[in-house]
Order: sequence, then C-alpha cells, then structure tokens
Amino acid sequence: MAVTLTIPNEFFFERGKGTIDFSSHTFKLVVMAGGFTFARDTHGTYADVSASEITTAGGYGIGGYTLTVGAAWAQDDVNDKAVITWVDKVITASGAAFDTFNGAVIIDDSHASKVIIGHVALGADIDVADGASFTFKNLSFEDSQAA
Repeated sequence: MAVTLTIPNEFFFERGKGTIDFSSHTFKLVVMAGGFTFARDTHGTYADVSASEITTAGGYGIGGYTLTVGAAWAQDDVNDKAVITWVDKVITASGAAFDTFNGAVIIDDSHASKVIIGHVALGADIDVADGASFTFKNLSFEDSQAA
C-alpha cells in the first residue's frame, strides 16, 4: 500500500498571501470515505471535500481530529527545507465500525476557509472494526526550495 501526499493549489495561494501560520494555527485530520479521489485543482478547502468525509459511525466526529505538534516548525539548513511534524494520530472505533476510508486531508482549522494543507492517500480502502484502531503515522509537512 503506497501512501502519497498531494498538496492543493489553494494552499500555495494562501501561503503566498501569508494567511497560513504553522506556528500558531490549529490543524485537523479529516478522514475521507472510501472511493474519494482528491483533485488538487478543485479541492482547496474543507467545504470542497466535506461531503466525502466519513460519517459519525464508530464515534468519529465530523470535522476531524485536532493534531498535536510533535516537532515545531523548524528550519533545516542541512537539507534545505523547513519541517513541522505532528504526533501520530490513533483513531479507535467505538460503538460501531468506522465507515470505510481511503485517506485524510489535513486542514488549517484556524483559517477562515479551512484551507487544505494536503491530502494523504492510503492507497487502499481501510476498514476499522468496532474496538479496533488505526494509526496515521509520520504526519509532517515539509517546505523546500528545489535546487
């Protein structure tokens, strides 16, 4: 199962305007239903994808899970990039199974439009039975200048 990250065009636009602040904003992980296909040209905000979010089955809360910063936004001169890392997010189904899902979007929940930072595609549909857990690991965002 190949995991991929796609960054939408809206993010680059909003970052250029200076409206996204990795140091002070709140970011959320929103789980997308099986069959969802991300389109970087048209899926720029939470409103663009919210209809494809999984339902509240299994205890999931619409709007997703708040992410906790594990390693703050930092400059890496050795690798010519800047990186922010969030703590792994464990989701556990409670009371019922989660809807089948195939990925998640990370949104800037502090931005007025809830801009999508990126879409994490899991490469396959995932089923989580009642009482079982799934972990989104190594959640990070890197910004670099191509040489």
